[in-house]
Formats: sequence, structure tokens, C-alpha cells
Amino acid sequence: MASNMTLITDGASPYCEKARWALERAGVSYVETKHVVVLHMLFTRGLGAGTSCPKLVMGRSSERVVLQESPDILRFADKNIRNEEDRLYPDDPDMQRLVQAWEWRFDKQLGPHVRRWSYCYLLFEQCSYDLLTQGAPMLERVFGWILMPVLRRIVYGALYCNKPGAKERSLQVVEAIFKEVDELLADGRPYICGRRFTAADMTFAALGGPMVSPPQYGAWLPGIEDCPTDMALTMESLRMSPAGRHILKIYDTKRHRLREVEEEVMPSRIRTFGFQGLMKSFLDLQK
Repeated sequence: MASNMTLITDGASPYCEKARWALERAGVSYVETKHVVVLHMLFTRGLGAGTSCPKLVMGRSSERVVLQESPDILRFADKNIRNEEDRLYPDDPDMQRLVQAWEWRFDKQLGPHVRRWSYCYLLFEQCSYDLLTQGAPMLERVFGWILMPVLRRIVYGALYCNKPGAKERSLQVVEAIFKEVDELLADGRPYICGRRFTAADMTFAALGGPMVSPPQYGAWLPGIEDCPTDMALTMESLRMSPAGRHILKIYDTKRHRLREVEEEVMPSRIRTFGFQGLMKSFLDLQK
């Protein structure tokens, strides 16, 4: 039975990883359609609230509902979890406000600066093709290969990577937020908001994940050993921080479907169109 929910994503976006994680954790059956960064706008245009990803499209034609942002998708997924203790947003109003405040902070400050810092290093590395096109249909990847010099320049400018000192300023913001999380965890609490895993932890882990490259990340990221030297040294340092270790622990212990829903739903699927072998041959010819 086909799912009537489609998650539209692009590249290695940490916001898409956040949405994907929440849906999978709650056992929501959906189909993920991945697109090449920039080209994804052809598929999100007309869905409302800009052309960014992720977007969760539910239903069809006149009955279609579109969730536009990752926090909306998290709240939708949370409604599918029966056990209150497992929900990402606690029922207690004060705790819920605290969780949402941290989620907002990570969404608006951590995510953009992690993305900018990473792309400042990687956009003109060989791995950028895989980052920008992973999981997309074959035809899109072919166009992505042809247009890669243009796509790199568009993304570089759109993320303000071309501004003087952009990489250094973004790293300062990221390190400051990691230090804040270090200080929160210093009192021995297991999670950012206290004794339970919440949307604050999921958001911090998903958006901060590219800084420490957890093996369980839901999109392909280059290994630290494959990154430029300066970038790799920074990532290794952040990995050793309490906040970095928190991300690695969260991915190791929480990046899975809740046991209560494991047997109740169909698995999610990523629509990749079976092109990997063909594209590898095509890319080998370009070397």
C-alpha cells in the first residue's frame, strides 16, 4: 500500500535530516523524494512558504496539506506517539516552552552557521557533487554534473560564503552554541532540557551533526579523514567536547524507531530510481 505522504528533501540538508528522523522515530509511513540542491526548487515551487526543504506533502490535489518547516513536521510526527514520555514536546507548559525556545535557537542560529561553515570548505572539493546530488533521480544527477560549476556558485553566494570572514564568523557562532550546551550538561543532566529526550536534543544533534560526523547520520557526509585539514582538526576538537559527545551519544541511542511502533507501520522508503551503478560509470568516464 503506497503512502500518501511525501517528504521532499535536498542534498545533505540537516533540516531534512531533522524531519526524516522525527517521522521515522514516530513510525510515520512516508516516501522520501530527494532532489539536487537548487534544482529542488522546481519541485517545491507552488507548495507555499518559499522553496526550501524539507516539505511534507500529505494527500493529493484539492485535499493536499503541506507542512512547510521542520518544526511543523516534528509536531505532526509527535502526535503519532501515544506514550507522553516518548514525545518530543512535553505536556508540561513550562517545559514545552523551554524545549521550543532551544529548538528555535538551534534552527535560527546553529543550523545556518553549520551549513555555511561546512560549505565554505566543501563546495569546491570533489565530494561536493555527492553532497549536493545524493539520492536524486538519475536525470537530475546528470544535469547536476553538467551544471555543477554553476550550482556551486549559486549555493556559495546564497549562503553568503563569499562574504569576507564568513567561515570564521560562522565557526565562532557554532563554537559559542556548543559551549552553551557544554555548560548545560555540566550539571550531569542527560539531555539539554533535563531528564528526557526532547525536540531540543533532536534539533541540536541533527543540525550540529555535520560538525562531528556521527556514523548514524541519515544523509551521506564525508568522513572527517576526507575533509580538508583545518576543517578536520576543528571537527575532531568539537567531537571531544561535551556537546559533541552528546550529539554522538544521541545518534547512537536515539536515531531509531520507537519500539512501540516498530511492528505497526510500513517502513519508510527513499525513492532513488536505482541509478547508482550507472552514475558511477558515468562519473568514471569524466575522470
